[in-house]
Amino acid sequence: MDVHATLTDVADRAPAPRDGTVQWAATGWDHPDAVALRNRMDAELRPRYAPFDAERAGCRPDSPTAEEIVATWIAYEGARPLATASLRLLHHHGKGHYEVKRVYVHDEHRGRGLAKAALDAVETGARAFGAVRLLLQTGKLQPEAMGLYERRGWHRVPPYPPYDTDPFSVCYSKDLPNG
Repeated sequence: MDVHATLTDVADRAPAPRDGTVQWAATGWDHPDAVALRNRMDAELRPRYAPFDAERAGCRPDSPTAEEIVATWIAYEGARPLATASLRLLHHHGKGHYEVKRVYVHDEHRGRGLAKAALDAVETGARAFGAVRLLLQTGKLQPEAMGLYERRGWHRVPPYPPYDTDPFSVCYSKDLPNG
């Protein structure tokens, strides 16, 4: 499979939010705009979890590497990156299993449908890569994320490795029908 051609095709089919001014681009995990958005996400979430750092010590898995991520999507308005989401192939969960990673919308651009569009872009991309099931992990102190996933048809599942040791992990799955 030509991954670059697949990513280009997937980016072209990614839905735009309500106002239609946003363009989605498929990139790599290490793209500077994706890194900047993830850093902003970390800075936003750090205060929520900081009081529990001692409880979580040694329980949190490492971040994915660029080699593990098959695609990262970034929403742009002009040159401004607004949102991101990534897709990681899960080698140990069965054929066609992928994980959605780091869904994030810049705080100044929320309420525009970008989180839904990010999930749609990832699902479209996952189908292009042959995914049959998606998994994701979030934290129990992120009720907005849990609500989004549940409204978008995701179902809670027991925490899967490597998140099963983190007492703050909440995991979801979504089967992707063929076609």
